[in-house]
Amino acid sequence: MLATYTNLNTAGNAQHTGQIQAKLIIIAFLIAQQQGCSGLFKLSQFYQQLRRRRVLSTILPYLVIVWLALQVVAVVSQLLQLPPVVGNIVAISLFAALPLLLYLAWFYQYQDGRLQAIADVDGQLPATFGAKQLIMLVLLSSGCALLGYQYYLASRPAAKPEPLNVLAANSIAVLPFTQLAPTENPPENSPELANSPERALAEKEPELDLLANSLAEEISSQLGRSPGLIVAAASSGQVLSRQQLSLPQIASRLQVATLLTGSISREGQQLQIRLQLLDGQSGQTLWSQQLQRELTDIFALETEVARSVANALQASLAPGSTLQDLSANASTDSADAYLSYLKAREQYRLQTSEAMQQARSLFEQAIGQDPEYALAYVGLADALLLLADSSKEFGIIKTEIATTLGMEYLDKAIARAPQLAEAYAVKGRLFDMLQQEEQALSNFAIAIQLNPNLAIAHMWQYLTLKRSGRYDQALEALERAYQLDPVSVAIQYNRGYEQAIRGQFAEALSSFNQLVQDFPTSPTGYAGLALNAFHQGQLADSLHHWHQAWQLSPDNSYYPQNYRGLLLTLNLSELEPELATNSTYRSNYLLRVGDSQTLFAEMEFELAASPDDTWLKFEAALYQMLRGEQSEAINLLFQSYRSFSDNELYSMPMCSPAIEIAWALQQQDQTQQADKLLVQCQQRLDDAMQSELRDSYLNHLAARLAALQGDNKLAIQQLQLALAYGWREWWTFDDPIFDTIPKEQLAPLRQQLDNAISEQRQLALARAKQLAPGKQQQP
Repeated sequence: MLATYTNLNTAGNAQHTGQIQAKLIIIAFLIAQQQGCSGLFKLSQFYQQLRRRRVLSTILPYLVIVWLALQVVAVVSQLLQLPPVVGNIVAISLFAALPLLLYLAWFYQYQDGRLQAIADVDGQLPATFGAKQLIMLVLLSSGCALLGYQYYLASRPAAKPEPLNVLAANSIAVLPFTQLAPTENPPENSPELANSPERALAEKEPELDLLANSLAEEISSQLGRSPGLIVAAASSGQVLSRQQLSLPQIASRLQVATLLTGSISREGQQLQIRLQLLDGQSGQTLWSQQLQRELTDIFALETEVARSVANALQASLAPGSTLQDLSANASTDSADAYLSYLKAREQYRLQTSEAMQQARSLFEQAIGQDPEYALAYVGLADALLLLADSSKEFGIIKTEIATTLGMEYLDKAIARAPQLAEAYAVKGRLFDMLQQEEQALSNFAIAIQLNPNLAIAHMWQYLTLKRSGRYDQALEALERAYQLDPVSVAIQYNRGYEQAIRGQFAEALSSFNQLVQDFPTSPTGYAGLALNAFHQGQLADSLHHWHQAWQLSPDNSYYPQNYRGLLLTLNLSELEPELATNSTYRSNYLLRVGDSQTLFAEMEFELAASPDDTWLKFEAALYQMLRGEQSEAINLLFQSYRSFSDNELYSMPMCSPAIEIAWALQQQDQTQQADKLLVQCQQRLDDAMQSELRDSYLNHLAARLAALQGDNKLAIQQLQLALAYGWREWWTFDDPIFDTIPKEQLAPLRQQLDNAISEQRQLALARAKQLAPGKQQQP
């Protein structure tokens, strides 16, 4: 029993305890020196002094009393269920008093009801117990108390991370299931099940493999509807599992406490499912279950698995919350329709134009096999929207056709499954494409209410909020999407981009490098690196990364557009001579090389061929502003003014074409109308600036606004900031909006811009010379 309170020091505290004991000996020695006992530690006389002063006869009974007191404390603590700290304090207090007792026993004895000094060997009595001795006694008592407290701190065991209690976990990721051959029998409590490369997977069935890959996604969707439960996106788990990361590494990356994995095998129409709920820190099994169901019962199986896991985690969820099977009417009884749906989802995840067209066809096939299949209608609408020509990635269908068909299919899905979160999320995306922001946000809100863990709904909500100027809310939505799906291509890209335009270039670099690591064959990470370099004014690096993205996706028009745009900015058209003849870039090429005569002749011909093309008129007006006749620019801007919608007129981050039209109105002394446009631009700029954006385009816009409002000092300050933040547009000081600023004030800034572009041009040329000749050409 005594060991309960006397064995206070663990191995980790042994060194600290030895230091405390050494301090006690030093204090005793100093006290003895102060009392004039220089012979105290002479070994030949020490034992005789102990006997003469009766120290042992005082200390030994005290130790017996300490032992008895500890036994009593131990028994009482158990009876009253006192915390262990009570016994520790009593034990430490009794032992800490030992130096004080030694001091008193050496110098004094209790006789005739009072303390009396003990004479030295020569019979001389020390000074009577007075103020000096009282001060020494108080100091020694204080020292013992402090040392006792220090000993107590050192004696406490180091905090150990407690094993995760499954009932307290409120976050989970569902990892891909493993397909096992029918004869395989996975061992009990085997967390390596999902990640062991040595596992035998003989004679995989393609359909069963497809089912195994899809189980995680469907179960995650079901679990996402549990109030209070945080569910990481299944797609993130799939990517990390393919990287052969350990279970704790996956849990750490996804920021979840638990992982659900398992295996699936098939014998005839019977499915054998083994589930394991694992501790995210240790990988140990917390809960397991074996299920056997018919293949046709797959939807019921997914719901049952989700409900079992939610029940295991019930203690951490909101009181009274239960898993709501909101997609019950979204399922199908047709195994053929379900397999077609799974094949469509597999193609959809590839995110290429060809795969998206195949996904569309398979979703249509699933609907043909079961016309009541709500999830298939949602998938078909989603694929159609991604195939719209307004999409950068896959556009091959006219937006009007894609949105009309998409709305039709979504209405059918909602009519069959009114509480299907995915349907409202895609519907919100559709309204966003139609530039109906409020309807879009309303549908996103419904989707998130039905399934708070639907990461893509938060992601699309971010895009709509950002376009409507609600930057703070947009960032909150993006961060929530990232928490739920940190290995999503789109979410990682947008998060890195937001870091870049806020000047967090190191963080953005880390985000985009992680994206490249997670998806080495995707061009998106390299596009992000290109944008991050561009916002720092590192145009040569940006050019290199755009070329890498283009090589990985040769059919994507977005990457060569940015690559060639930088070639023109750097005046490096010799690296791609076809720029001079390419119809898409010829106008910019002629502008860059200064061939204004040919440029305006060709623009006049194009305007005559397309007299109702508003954007063509605006493009021609910009060229006239920079290198032509201002009167012609004003005329073209007036012609196009009334054809723009508000969203088009105030397009950020340049608030163009509104700001150019405001300039034209000022030139015609129509200041009242001009001021209305400038006020709207200023409001949008202020909204953007409140979000701590460090975007050189915003500073350039601020400079143009200041110049049009007659504040030349502010215009120069904002131009200086724009250049510091990476602005490198070669035409900047040809802009007539800055004509009100004296040229001598703009000259240093013009020189700074020219030097920066020249430096980047030389870097790009040096890099181009290092490349093999074939790599300098179009992929």
